Amino acid sequence: MTPNATVFGSTAPSRVFALMGLLALAACETPPPSQAPTAASIRGLRPSGHVAMTQFFVSGSGVRSGTLTFKGKAYPFTLTGELIGLGAVAQLQGSGEVYNLRDLAQFSGAYVQGTRNLAVSGPGSGDLWLKNNNGVIMHLAAAQTGLSVSTGRYEVFIRLTR
Repeated sequence: MTPNATVFGSTAPSRVFALMGLLALAACETPPPSQAPTAASIRGLRPSGHVAMTQFFVSGSGVRSGTLTFKGKAYPFTLTGELIGLGAVAQLQGSGEVYNLRDLAQFSGAYVQGTRNLAVSGPGSGDLWLKNNNGVIMHLAAAQTGLSVSTGRYEVFIRLTR
């Protein structure tokens, strides 16, 4: 499964979502890392938290929310994603472990996922790997509904809301 998705065609609402995603990513102090994490990235590491999120993609952009559980407390967050590809409409739900998070301030920021390989995916489930510039890695079990045709690249900006 590939969590990458954009929408076929171009409508006014889809352009608004795309603009929101681009503005959120442009507001990042630094761009997302260039390399996506893999299972080797967490080998030997213990989880430092847990995350659950839902995101809906329209026209290359996704906006939604999630919850980070860190040191016994729950922290809500918002996320805005930018997907690179030909088109799709999809919803992604995922939950899993967070690694290398030593301080809550390390969690917010730009994350990257993907291999840059062409991917066509429909409803299904699989692994989602995300990493930010602070070295925080998320390994999620994710389920997608909808259809996506992408270049396999996904960038997301996460911001704690508390």
